[in-house]
Amino acid sequence: MDVDYYSLLSKAVAGKDVAARDQIYKEAYEIIRRSRLAPEAASSHVAALDDAVRRIEDELAVDEARGAAALDEVLSTGRSWKPLLAGLCALVAIGLTAVLYGYVAGKPKVTASAAKMARASEDIVMADLKAGVDGGSSGEGLPFAFQRQVVFYRTTVVPGSIVIDRESRFLYLIDSNNSARRYGIGIAQECLKGGSFFRVTNKFEWPEWRPSGANTKDADALLASAGRPGSLLGARAMLLDKPGLLIHGTNSPKTIGHLVASGCIRLVNDDVEDLYRRVSLDTRVVFVS
Repeated sequence: MDVDYYSLLSKAVAGKDVAARDQIYKEAYEIIRRSRLAPEAASSHVAALDDAVRRIEDELAVDEARGAAALDEVLSTGRSWKPLLAGLCALVAIGLTAVLYGYVAGKPKVTASAAKMARASEDIVMADLKAGVDGGSSGEGLPFAFQRQVVFYRTTVVPGSIVIDRESRFLYLIDSNNSARRYGIGIAQECLKGGSFFRVTNKFEWPEWRPSGANTKDADALLASAGRPGSLLGARAMLLDKPGLLIHGTNSPKTIGHLVASGCIRLVNDDVEDLYRRVSLDTRVVFVS
């Protein structure tokens, strides 16, 4: 018997995992089985093959054990594992950066104007409660972002001025030291466009709303709701120096943060009362998009 199974199998299984090695061993046994050797000769070949398989697997087991011991030594040493870990982290970071770059580079570019158009097309006009129905005065039920709060806000606008962000649905009362009092707003479609610089010309408590083009029954309902909770213009209103442009309250707090069907710039009643107390006539109002 001249076959050196150890040498042949060592080369065949080099770098293979357990499943691949088992498949090679099975094929070797199958070759012996299909050969037309005498039973005694076949048994000798099988015995030699068994011996070669055991030697190879024993050596691989020893190599694996040594590798595990070396890793344990590296990890148990307070000095040597840190450079290794840093190197691995660097490789992972490089790989992730490459993947993210490829993903971002492959995405279609979205311009600011396209984003605005998408936002406008997705906006749903929120329906108001009927005149005389009081939906509440507080913003407690709103998402936290739309609740009244002091925020960091860097701007060149003079403190004491009002800045209205049409797209983000926020009104800012500018304070000193890069801060502002922020209020969530709802905004009517007609107030999304127009000029950018205005001033407060008048202030009203519990204003009446006389809509043009409304039938007598609707106008009567609006007038009946004036002066008390349920008014569509809410508890306070501040008129600006452009017809139809005003900041006011609402009887529908859930419409804050959305496009709305009536009015112009609306806040919940608690917020519009707070703003009303802090704002004087001739206050500057700046619209941004």
